[in-house]
Amino acid sequence: MNTIILLKINFAIYCVVFAACLIRNRNFNIALVGLTYLLPLIPFGMSDSNMERFLIVSYSNLIFGIIEMVFFVLTERPEDITFDKPYLQQLFGHVLPIVIALVGMSFVSRATGAPVTVWEISLIATLFIAGSILRVWSVVQLGVLRFKFNIAFRENQTLKTDGLHGLMRHPTYTAMMLVILAYAVTTHSWIAGTLGTFSALFGFQFRIYFEEQALKEQFGEAYENYRSDTPMWLPFKF
Repeated sequence: MNTIILLKINFAIYCVVFAACLIRNRNFNIALVGLTYLLPLIPFGMSDSNMERFLIVSYSNLIFGIIEMVFFVLTERPEDITFDKPYLQQLFGHVLPIVIALVGMSFVSRATGAPVTVWEISLIATLFIAGSILRVWSVVQLGVLRFKFNIAFRENQTLKTDGLHGLMRHPTYTAMMLVILAYAVTTHSWIAGTLGTFSALFGFQFRIYFEEQALKEQFGEAYENYRSDTPMWLPFKF
């Protein structure tokens, strides 16, 4: 099948899912997530030289964008949108650097004409698949009460310390960083890949700082003990 047709099919599928998600849950956060992955899916600007990376970007944003939108549809509530200081703090300190990383590296990759080598596609696929599976697995274990855009606690919410969270404190963020690394490799640029990776890492560390402060206030000594015994990013201590 012609590559441009594949790109248009991916774009159309994503738009249908995006529209269905917004109909199901009219939420600013879902719109923001949806647009982040929609922009790199726009099927314009492809040439014979950048066709391979263009296609990788298209499938990456289609797959991971749908995963993220579905999560937000299932977990977001109208009361989560407050636009108060803590919400805006997370929006600009946590979300914006990650959006810049994802969109920026996607468009750098789309404009790159370097052929995709075997080691590149192998590394991209390994990182992307591992990150996507870990993301789904960790969010499912975390549950709809705990997974949310803003840092807040809902009724009957408990501290999660088992499963993947028994190995590391933030497996959902570790998962996304694996996907970010796949985007970085796709750029075929040390500069763009490094800048994008550090932009995303800053966003996650910003989130983690405020999130752990809130968890400490909410759960007290129980969280302090969990934090001291469990690594942050990886399932082992340095």
